[in-house]
Amino acid sequence: MSLLYQRGKRDIMQKRRIILASRSPRRKKLLEQVGLEFEICESNFDEDSVSLADPIELAKFLALKKAEAVAARYDDAIIIGADSVVIFNDQALGKPKNSAEAKRILSELSGKENKGITGYAIIDTKNKIVVNNHSEAVVKFRDLSDLEIDEYVATGEPLDMAGAYGLMDRGATLMDTVSGNFYSIVGLPINEVYIELRKMGAV
Repeated sequence: MSLLYQRGKRDIMQKRRIILASRSPRRKKLLEQVGLEFEICESNFDEDSVSLADPIELAKFLALKKAEAVAARYDDAIIIGADSVVIFNDQALGKPKNSAEAKRILSELSGKENKGITGYAIIDTKNKIVVNNHSEAVVKFRDLSDLEIDEYVATGEPLDMAGAYGLMDRGATLMDTVSGNFYSIVGLPINEVYIELRKMGAV
């Protein structure tokens, strides 16, 4: 009897509304992976309107602004926003504009290291709590042949990825090693986000 009551009480405590401010299928998959129940509400924040030299500050700022844009619509919810960037030779690499640019980026990354940074923001609109942080990892690519690059780009996957690759999908075959938080490369450091959600009583 007591055990059932405790479970019921815990279930009630878990009913905080969680909103993912992104339509990224990878971020959605990561939240599902850890058993979270959530809704999706895409942010309408204009990323192109922001220019910051520091890639970490840029990723954190964009994540915060995306979350804030969605948070304004809810009085009692927890909003998760994120933004990812790939750094190579001290330059930020966004999503390639076309297949030709994707091939060029992948050719440059072949056999070399690049850094993936994900900024994230979590806003509890009821309790006025804001968390804004980042996570990062270094990816070392294998030496890629022109044929491998052409075949990967032909899948269309690189066109939707910062740095023209995604490690949760076919891009996993491109890497040699990863050091740091793997999930910051994927697009959301789910381990860190989960800890913050626990602090907020959402899980």
